[in-house]
Amino acid sequence: MRSKPIITIIIPVYNREKLLPYTLNSILLQSFLDWECILVDDQSTDGSYRVMQEYELKDARFKALARPLTIKKGANSCRNFGFLQALGTHIKWFDSDDIMLPKHLEIAYNTLVDNALDFVVTDTLNFDHETGEMLGKPYDFDRKKANITSENFAKEQIGCITDDFLGTREIVEEIKFNEYIVDGDEYNFFIKLLQQPFRGFFIDDVLTHRRIHEEAVTVKNKENKTDYLYIIASLKFQTAQDLVVWNNDKLIRWFLSGYMQYAFELAIEKKQIPFCIAGFKLICKYYSFSKGIAFILALESAKCFKKGFNIMKYARK
Repeated sequence: MRSKPIITIIIPVYNREKLLPYTLNSILLQSFLDWECILVDDQSTDGSYRVMQEYELKDARFKALARPLTIKKGANSCRNFGFLQALGTHIKWFDSDDIMLPKHLEIAYNTLVDNALDFVVTDTLNFDHETGEMLGKPYDFDRKKANITSENFAKEQIGCITDDFLGTREIVEEIKFNEYIVDGDEYNFFIKLLQQPFRGFFIDDVLTHRRIHEEAVTVKNKENKTDYLYIIASLKFQTAQDLVVWNNDKLIRWFLSGYMQYAFELAIEKKQIPFCIAGFKLICKYYSFSKGIAFILALESAKCFKKGFNIMKYARK
């Protein structure tokens, strides 16, 4: 039986044979030693799983797992599956192509424990995979003055990437990654997490370098405009739906308004609308039946005549 580590690092992996060693080596260089790293392969078609097994043999703190075929494909499913195997009292999400700077775990954990916090959020710099050039922060705001609320996170007044988070097992126990979201997974996750009572803190230290390359999910998803509109519309709807259990009516309506906007843009392009019927029902519930009807009419007008802007404006009020 494995002894229980303090921190469990959970990393979903898909076709990262060449980049994964950089990430795992950065974890081996951590000044904080009491960790386990659960690697969940999403049925890669390259040698990623072999690399995972090599590191498992090299250091017993690594655990190489394959996503069961009975579980939905995707990074979020792998994260949820990985959490079920986790033994740590603290949970650290990380991505398979990024670099954890040597004092990342030490600074994050000590800050959390010394201040009796539920979670901490470190800082990140993007870097260009080809040149190594630093490209700036994914989220640049005054971390010392930041007010951590779900509303501020939703409206991107504050923000973080998956790699930034370290939290107690208790704070994430009931918060699952939405397995139908393909981009913005951490956005959805943290908005749900912030519905709970919490004590959190932004650490004003860059402790991660995030690799920007053409195979990165966030880059690939932006290559096609209409595909990206579909992804964002789905994210808006799924987050609104996920918030229903928290009874945050104001934020649900805000996300539904965004969903309607992106759905309308898709309709103008004569593209499929994600969750159209479910979206209609949720709009009826949190706006009104007349607003739900207006939403459907605006979509039909957009598809047929590229009109309906005023109808959609009414629906979103």
